[in-house]
Amino acid sequence: MAKLPIKGRESLSQTAYNKIKSMILHKDLLPGQIVNEAQLQELLGIGRTPIREAILILAQDHLLTVHPRKGIEITLPTPKDVHDIFEIRRLLEPIVLRQCFSLIDLQWAMEMRALLLQHEDDSAGNTGETAMALIDLDNRFHLELVDTLHNQYVSDLLRSLVNYLNLIQVTTWQTARYRASNLEHIAILDAILDQDMEKSCTLLADHLQLSYQEAIRTMMHTFY
Repeated sequence: MAKLPIKGRESLSQTAYNKIKSMILHKDLLPGQIVNEAQLQELLGIGRTPIREAILILAQDHLLTVHPRKGIEITLPTPKDVHDIFEIRRLLEPIVLRQCFSLIDLQWAMEMRALLLQHEDDSAGNTGETAMALIDLDNRFHLELVDTLHNQYVSDLLRSLVNYLNLIQVTTWQTARYRASNLEHIAILDAILDQDMEKSCTLLADHLQLSYQEAIRTMMHTFY
């Protein structure tokens, strides 16, 4: 994410950015919805300039698009977006796991496994809920695994995708897929704890492919 401009307005701009992003990811602002600056000012109680600065950064994050004389459109991810992001992940993450396998802290693997088991039956699947806490846990698993490689460029690359990936996950959320995904994470960790590199890499690749297929299926059924 780019830095917000103008030091004197940085605090309000950051507040506006965080609040608008939260509204997008919690579906208070819906994919495809058109809003304007005045509406956002009224909703947030924040002045025009910080709102405008936040909008510019959110546009860089691909969470919204500014249409001159029309308004601000909340991003609806396309099947091509989903394909491209998961293509990067399928190319990157299994290779990173293979490279860093000997560096993985088994205590981390055990603690992460226990944490995932605590959330095994979580749903956050009905219309009134957003599932962001569970999506954050999913991100934590993948990001911490990649961080094991201690390659800042790889870690930064994956983190640069997180905001848009979160939007895809919120847009295509299905309770059944979360529960399956959670079990897939646990199976990957079991293979790591068994020190079976080939199995863990294969399971990770399969997990990303299944996540991609389910996201595409849900998106096509819901929006296209």
